[in-house]
Amino acid sequence: MSETILNKAREEILEDVLTEFAKLAAIPRPSKNEQQVSNFLKGLLTACGLKVEQDKFNNVIAEVPASPGKEDSPLTILQAHMDMVCVAREGYEFNPTVDPIKLVRNEKFLTAEGTSLGADDGIGIAAIIYLIKNRDAFAHGRLRIIFTTDEEQGMNGALGLDKKLFDDASFLINCDSENFNELVVGSAGSVHATFWRELHYVRPDTKLGTNMEIKISGLRGGHSGEEISSGRVNAIKVALQVMRAITKSGKLRLSSWSGGRAFNVIPNSSELVLATDLKPGDVENICAEIERRIKNVYGKTEPNLKIETQVIKRPDKVLHAKDYDFLTNFVELIHSGVYLMSPEDPTQVLASANLGVVRMDDNIVELKVLPRANANELVEEFIDGFEQAARLCVFESKYSELSPTWKFNPNSKLLKLAQEIFTAQNGYAPEVKTIHAGLETSFFAEKNPALDIISIGTTNEHIHSPNERLHLDTVAPHVKLIVGLLEKIAATQA
Repeated sequence: MSETILNKAREEILEDVLTEFAKLAAIPRPSKNEQQVSNFLKGLLTACGLKVEQDKFNNVIAEVPASPGKEDSPLTILQAHMDMVCVAREGYEFNPTVDPIKLVRNEKFLTAEGTSLGADDGIGIAAIIYLIKNRDAFAHGRLRIIFTTDEEQGMNGALGLDKKLFDDASFLINCDSENFNELVVGSAGSVHATFWRELHYVRPDTKLGTNMEIKISGLRGGHSGEEISSGRVNAIKVALQVMRAITKSGKLRLSSWSGGRAFNVIPNSSELVLATDLKPGDVENICAEIERRIKNVYGKTEPNLKIETQVIKRPDKVLHAKDYDFLTNFVELIHSGVYLMSPEDPTQVLASANLGVVRMDDNIVELKVLPRANANELVEEFIDGFEQAARLCVFESKYSELSPTWKFNPNSKLLKLAQEIFTAQNGYAPEVKTIHAGLETSFFAEKNPALDIISIGTTNEHIHSPNERLHLDTVAPHVKLIVGLLEKIAATQA
């Protein structure tokens, strides 16, 4: 065997992994648009001399033979997802289905120009590809590589994987966690909830002489699971506050309302077009007061909030008053934010929901909501409450397949190995954590309850936002942790 990866310089490993990541960044890969990246990964793994399958969900599965003499070792699955959340800064021109991610690097971080980076989970795939290309530089048993699609929007790739892929496996290492110092052993369940109703419009009353566009911007946004308890303000809820405040002083008719980008992203902007009988200056003062009140409460987390107003020409149509009431009342009733903290660990969010999107399109309004909980019963409780609100406000609804909770296995052999190897390699013990975010591991555990699973990763901050950044000093240690685990597993018998 040539020089082992464990003896390689961290800088060398980093550069090689980033080379693989750059290839992914050049390929547009938003959720549900993974055909191109799936084809690329299939071709790449085939060129590595592996037996490769691409299923009808565009998942890519590859079989890696064991190192000589390790054929009787347990089968281990290495897994990551190929899609990414694509968001851009306000005003930055970006088409996520066409444009590549433009990488920006300094000594400490890798970021992207104007957009999310896609280290969630492109860096996981890049690390695994690096290991495959250097598989002769460490001892390993049989490996199965699984790259999934649609993790960010519905986990349909993981859901659609053949159960047989997990029946003969003993261990699974998921490379989709966001903090190198953590070994993740449990995750939240969730469901994608979509609500819609037909809209009816009328001509605006000429007595409503002030016609305005109101823009809410400057909020931080971010991941709706890991960052839901960090004091981030939901721009859609701010827009509702603005409308409620205006109607306390005068009349309002809504022409359009938009906000948010995805189920799993806290909305950082929202826009309203409306007509009112208040003077423009009165509307400006109302918006300034709401901005002041929000900053008074959330100033440390949301110092850059802006609520801007602009007088415009009269809109051609506005919502019928009943439709306006149904819509705004429904948004009022939909909980968004932390719902319940864990009674066992007061620092752990147990249940939350994110109102991620509102869109008025022609004669339909659509809202997208993502409830999460670290107990399936609480997700079901959310659904019951949403259905009550939908009936009251005459909305229709549909729900994705429930992503189940991944429960901690206190008898995990893989966790014990990971703790020992991490501590030996890094000189300190990792944190063992259950996270308030969804991972595909929940589906894998359902397919084979005996499968021993952990989730690990590099440190990635501000994922699902244009501020996403990868901590470069965690890339090589992440690779070495995987190698350490695979070598220990290879030393055992199935």
